[in-house]
Amino acid sequence: MILTNEEIKRQLRLEDDDTSEDVLLSALGAAVESRTSTFLNRPLYAKADDIPDGDTRGLVVSNDIRLAMLMLVTHFYENRSATSEVEKLETPQAYNWLVSPYRFYPR
Repeated sequence: MILTNEEIKRQLRLEDDDTSEDVLLSALGAAVESRTSTFLNRPLYAKADDIPDGDTRGLVVSNDIRLAMLMLVTHFYENRSATSEVEKLETPQAYNWLVSPYRFYPR
């Protein structure tokens, strides 16, 4: 997983030594990574050395993509269902704005 639980905890302002939600945080991080890779139509890597030879679409996660992923984790953590009693603004709009320049459009 590209995002670590430590990064996610800092983003969510959770205590580092609190492990009670580590399973959930790992699941959210993995889901966000998968969603980002699918949206971009590109495999994601933590560093350039991780990209296999011949992978022409592989992408090293830049700071703006990392921020977008952390924002999406926050959105999913704070909104744990698809519906709510209160109308909320769409956080994924900022996510799309951050990651869209990296999107690969197959021909």
